[in-house]
Amino acid sequence: MTLRQMEYLLVVAEEGSFTRAAELLRVSQPGLSQQIRALERAAGGELIERTTGTVRLTPAGKAYAEHARIALKAAEDARKAAREVLSGEAGELVIATVLSIAAGILPPSLLRWHTDNPKIPVTLLEYAHRRTLEESVASGAGDLAVGPTPKQWGGPVIDLGHEIFVLYLAPDDPILKKVQPYEGEVPKGAPQSRGVLPVSALHAHSWITFEGNHGLGEFIREYMQAANVTPEFVFHTGQIDSAVKLAGAGAGVALLPANALPMDGPGVAVEPFPALTRDLAVYSRTKLSPTAKRYVELLQKLPAVLEPPESHRRRQNPLQP
Repeated sequence: MTLRQMEYLLVVAEEGSFTRAAELLRVSQPGLSQQIRALERAAGGELIERTTGTVRLTPAGKAYAEHARIALKAAEDARKAAREVLSGEAGELVIATVLSIAAGILPPSLLRWHTDNPKIPVTLLEYAHRRTLEESVASGAGDLAVGPTPKQWGGPVIDLGHEIFVLYLAPDDPILKKVQPYEGEVPKGAPQSRGVLPVSALHAHSWITFEGNHGLGEFIREYMQAANVTPEFVFHTGQIDSAVKLAGAGAGVALLPANALPMDGPGVAVEPFPALTRDLAVYSRTKLSPTAKRYVELLQKLPAVLEPPESHRRRQNPLQP
């Protein structure tokens, strides 16, 4: 049985004539009769009662036609759904990312996406470490990934720019007197930063960092080692929000992505010297779907919380993860 045969049966029944049905379907009458016979053989009996001047469904044909209409409608719905997804007008968007980016970079674009595309839901797959993210996406997770730029990747990679990391301290910390204010504009990627502070000036401070399985913890420890700083970590957390609250209350210094910090948070943000940045990208296993492309375009158009890819500031970074 085929969908075409089902369609033929329904048109013949509606028209009550093989001749008129063949004209509407633009097929020959012998060919139409042959397809109906084949359908009847597959069904196990006659579906159409053929009498002089009249063509109508048998009881079996009526029962069959009821389900044939459902099958044809389901097939049309399936074609329509596929076309909508392929055109980017419907479907689902699954974004894989790391925890810090889910908290800092993605929310504005996700809110705008929901406003513009209320019928296309978004699922976030959040990972604690960039390696876990890359392994999962390579294994089939997500329609696209937003994360630190992969060192080696076989699929498409779209550079988004780089995020700036800042030191976050209590507002009454005396070390803030050593902050060097910006001579020019405040960096776009760290609008809440008040200036630059050598990380070596914080040798006597306690530090807040992230748990061992959290990618930021490893990234920050590598930066400290490259900057010849040996911090005393007194708090380990898995959440950026916790690090912000602890640092703002004076429990220690935290080194955090500027885009994940609230503009009216409890602490003060300053850039460390040497500068610390992290290159970010959108990447996927295969060619992006129309829906995924539309989201990436939206992500690129929204007010930036990243420094552009060509920015000279990335050359100040002593460590590229």
